[in-house]
Amino acid sequence: MLRRPTVAESLALAALAVLVVLPLGIGPYPVRLTTVIFMWATLAGAWNLMAGYAGSTDLGPVVHYGVGAFATAAFMLKAQLPFLVSVVLGGVVAMAVAYALGTPTLRLRGAYFAIGTLALAESAKEVALAWDRFIPFPLTGGSAGVSFPLAAGYIQFYYVMLALMAGVTAAALWLQRSKFGYGLRAVGENDRLAEASGVNIHRLRRRLYVGSAFAIAVTGGTAGYWLSYINAAEVFSAAITFQMVVMALLGGLGTPFGPVLGATFLTLASEYLGTRFVYYYLIVIGAIIVALSLFAPAGLAGLARLARRRLPGTA
Repeated sequence: MLRRPTVAESLALAALAVLVVLPLGIGPYPVRLTTVIFMWATLAGAWNLMAGYAGSTDLGPVVHYGVGAFATAAFMLKAQLPFLVSVVLGGVVAMAVAYALGTPTLRLRGAYFAIGTLALAESAKEVALAWDRFIPFPLTGGSAGVSFPLAAGYIQFYYVMLALMAGVTAAALWLQRSKFGYGLRAVGENDRLAEASGVNIHRLRRRLYVGSAFAIAVTGGTAGYWLSYINAAEVFSAAITFQMVVMALLGGLGTPFGPVLGATFLTLASEYLGTRFVYYYLIVIGAIIVALSLFAPAGLAGLARLARRRLPGTA
């Protein structure tokens, strides 16, 4: 029997319907800003799948982001494939890389996994920077980077990023009620007890790791084509990881809509404050993040739940 959607899910479906037709009624700048929000919501949401549901703090998701960006560029420039085909293939390449890296790395626990993935990200950046000097197949352009073909318009990026954000959010909703999700939560709460109960924790984590890698890689490939230029120092930068982490924590770790709320809030706050306080806006944003962490540890999603419970006629 079909389950009735919750209030949050109903609001999300209504918001999605509005977002589908939104470009018809607004100008280029709001569309681009909204696309940036979708991009960061996807990245934060994909990171949240691992950290919020499986309890694995991955500090190296930029490996997938960078692999997706360079693989997409290679398929477009070397094989002359169209963008959508190239970006999906780039995601598949990232899944293969994630499977190879995750098979040994996901056996690490706690802080060791976090440190191990951070080390992988830094190693991937150095490999990408040195690739063209040692490998006969040029791919990354070294420190000079790679230029994509110029894109025709920006609307396609809006809808690709919207689809990615919706897909990652739907995956989080599915994890809340599926058998696979129950197993992940058991792993996240106590992996040793879950393993003793017969749960194959390594297989569960690896499946989620590979799936989240696809979303991050496709986002990286789309962002690279949108910007029309990538280089290894930027697409493998730890700053991308830290922004994912902050947005997921700010919105609410382990919640389906938390990353969307965190990405929306932080992107809009940065845009507003950055144009008015050019030299000080990072200090203000840092103070806001600290204040929310202290007074709303459950994130913006927790504040939204609290506000909804206080409304008349709601439980």
